[in-house]
Amino acid sequence: MHTLLNTRGVSSGLANLVQKFCHLHAIPSPISRTYDVDERLPLIEWYRILNYLSQYYQKDDLGIEIGKLCEPSDIGIVAYLSMNCETSGEVIALFQRYQRIWYHISQVNIDDNGTEFTFIWKSPTFVQAGQFVKEARFANDVAFSMMMTFINSLVYPQVFHAKRMEFSSPAPSLISYHERFFNCPVIFECALNKVSYAHNMLNLHIHTDSDQVLKRILEKNANYLLRKYPNEISFNELIYRNIVAAIQKNRTDIQYVANQMGLSPRLLQYRLKLNGTTFSDKLNKIRKTLAIQYLEDESLSINEISALLAYREQTSFNRAFKAWTGMSPLQWRHEHQMPQEELAFQI
Repeated sequence: MHTLLNTRGVSSGLANLVQKFCHLHAIPSPISRTYDVDERLPLIEWYRILNYLSQYYQKDDLGIEIGKLCEPSDIGIVAYLSMNCETSGEVIALFQRYQRIWYHISQVNIDDNGTEFTFIWKSPTFVQAGQFVKEARFANDVAFSMMMTFINSLVYPQVFHAKRMEFSSPAPSLISYHERFFNCPVIFECALNKVSYAHNMLNLHIHTDSDQVLKRILEKNANYLLRKYPNEISFNELIYRNIVAAIQKNRTDIQYVANQMGLSPRLLQYRLKLNGTTFSDKLNKIRKTLAIQYLEDESLSINEISALLAYREQTSFNRAFKAWTGMSPLQWRHEHQMPQEELAFQI
């Protein structure tokens, strides 16, 4: 059975990173085989490795200590692409575009309000349910310490750093490790995971000689890998599932749906606009589809259907349904009622 634990994963370069960490701390390596350069460590394997290391290195900065050892080869093709960029903003864009290649655990979005930009993501469902909580925190620490270490190596002597970090995982016993390394407030047990940076962090100049021919070759290979590791679910399917779940919770406001998807309401509206629709249109279409399904079940009253669709009053549902179909819910049910002889034959 395919789950997020075996369909998502991290770059095989992280196996090299783990080997360096184990050598530095005299820990027997948990890496049992050699990975190809275009391969990924499945998420379940990455969590197993992090759990193993935590038994030998029992400090709250495990993920940070791993991540700060990173070199371009540990990130892989995304790092080499980044070395052909001119600014830190271009690097950030590459890290997000090719996230599925180098560190694909949760879908991370970027919200840019002109003053600061923020990475926003929702922890996987199994983490929210209490599984792999410790490993998920270590995984977040590895990712952001790797990114910070790598980008700082490109922009030195300038300094790339976060403005504020918020994580949904429980706080470690000592937060000082995180605040000292990331040099910003680090807050745990938040509703969503958010890491914010001042907007000027996008404008740091990269001190490398770019090779545009090499960049095109690397982009071609990176795009090939993206096709190799596709998204498991389309945006349209994702928004459909979340709106249906919101209706079942009697919550049809965009704030609630956006929070469940790990987005800001403004970013969700923007993504919907790119798909040629709006939140209101999506909500109405889904309600209409569900309404017709419910009306076919004659054991449900119109008032019950109205409640199932999260309308506060039946009159609101009646008006909406008439706008969709030109008739009331009761009229629609009568016109589409199956003749008794057909019903008897099917039974």
